[in-house]
Amino acid sequence: MTSLHIQKNVNTVQKGALRRQFLRRSATGVAVAASVGLLAACGGQTTTTGSSNPPTKTTGSTPTSAAATTMLALPALSDTKAAFTEIMNDETAHVAFLQAALQKAGATVRPKPTFKGLAQPDMASFAKLSQVFENVGVGAYLMAAPAISSKAYLAAAGSILTIEARHAGFLDVLLSMPVSANGAFDKPITQADIVKDVSPFIESLNGGQDPSAALANDADILNFALLLEFLEAEFYTTNVPTLFK
Repeated sequence: MTSLHIQKNVNTVQKGALRRQFLRRSATGVAVAASVGLLAACGGQTTTTGSSNPPTKTTGSTPTSAAATTMLALPALSDTKAAFTEIMNDETAHVAFLQAALQKAGATVRPKPTFKGLAQPDMASFAKLSQVFENVGVGAYLMAAPAISSKAYLAAAGSILTIEARHAGFLDVLLSMPVSANGAFDKPITQADIVKDVSPFIESLNGGQDPSAALANDADILNFALLLEFLEAEFYTTNVPTLFK
């Protein structure tokens, strides 16, 4: 193995360790500060229609158009109730969608687990954990998609993946982070790493399949995805009504 490959593996391990460290801290109720600021973009010259001429100023003997500056401001966390309510409703719909898909195929539908440690003390820690969950969701669906054999199941997973990615992108920008930490191509997250990420928040599986067990068929994969959707839906329904009053 070349030194370049070793360094890439080290970076990957470090990223996973940092993500899991944050999740463990959140599970024990430690607030994580999130930086939410304003994004400023400078606009160019403006033009107007009609008979009016744009305002000009003279520099020496050459008239120039006055430059207009436009400020593009990101909303403060306190002003994002509508967005987080929409995300909450999406995750609840994902649960119902996966349950219906499994039922239609005659497959066993896992029961809803009992969760713990999801209530967040403030909007900053809520938004940060939300950003982690959504990005984990994107990586999970990317992991699962190549293993799905049924076109119908693949379409179901794909329709959710794109929405999870929209959620993740919104949260990445809201928290002044790169829209995609992986650049132009997202990367899957291994099943083992996903289980490590979500296990601190699971109190009981209530008889459902162990998420660390091998995903032997399409039903197993969708039930694994359903576990994650149960978690996200519970997270939002726990926090959005209490933090956004």
